[in-house]
Amino acid sequence: MNIRIRATLVAIFSFASLASMGSAAQANLLSILPGSCGSQPESQPFARWGDTHNYFLATGGTFEAGAFPWLLWSGASVGAGNESYYANAATDRSSLSLPSGSSATSPAVCTSIYQPTVRLFVKNTGSTSSRLRVEALYPGLLWGVQVARLGDLSGSSTWQPSPELGLTVTNLLATLSLQQTAIAYRFTPEDSSGQWRIDDVYVDPRMR
Repeated sequence: MNIRIRATLVAIFSFASLASMGSAAQANLLSILPGSCGSQPESQPFARWGDTHNYFLATGGTFEAGAFPWLLWSGASVGAGNESYYANAATDRSSLSLPSGSSATSPAVCTSIYQPTVRLFVKNTGSTSSRLRVEALYPGLLWGVQVARLGDLSGSSTWQPSPELGLTVTNLLATLSLQQTAIAYRFTPEDSSGQWRIDDVYVDPRMR
């Protein structure tokens, strides 16, 4: 079996155990780096908003192939309706719905420890007071898992790019590697008043 495929399958099965096995399973998942850091194709999807940094797509982050290999809970689902800017491709047609009580976690991506940044497109057709929590899960010392709250997003009834959401150097000093690390991202509506969708999740691994 191809090494990359085998690593991907191991990561998926580790993620599937996440909810029932707790922090030990999370540590096992995050110790698996999916491919080589720096090998991912990069683009500038946010250039029209003045952000000329290079980003790569989080695995499955366009949702064009369905939810796989993301982990979805409590009603999160992939459906029709792409973000309106078509940052990835003009042929894209899907996005991820996050109703009240749901949650979605990306597969781990391999990135440098130097202030990795995630950015995506968000839409909220519910109450404007609703917020979407964005968290990073990354390896800590002694096989532990650190969870950092990156931000609480607001959203409107039209698609908009999120602000840049990144870990700090202080966060990442607790990681297992000084060269690269695995980071997964979790998205959770914070209340029952929002109707959230997310799409085209990008990661910028480089130091600012």
